Amino acid sequence: MKLINRSKQSPVGRRACDAVLAAHHEKFGDYGRQKHVTNYTVVVDGVATAMIGVRKLRNLPAQAN
Repeated sequence: MKLINRSKQSPVGRRACDAVLAAHHEKFGDYGRQKHVTNYTVVVDGVATAMIGVRKLRNLPAQAN
């Protein structure tokens, strides 16, 4: 599995994406799940950051506008 960090929005997003990619690789190894969505929530700099699809940031429910 090729791990690609596509988070270009901010340094926090990049670190969150790196953490999620590492957790995803640890959980599923070289072959990830197919046809399934896995959501992750990681803490970066004391802030909970939600990631969907391993590569995209999303708002947590309390942060929605």
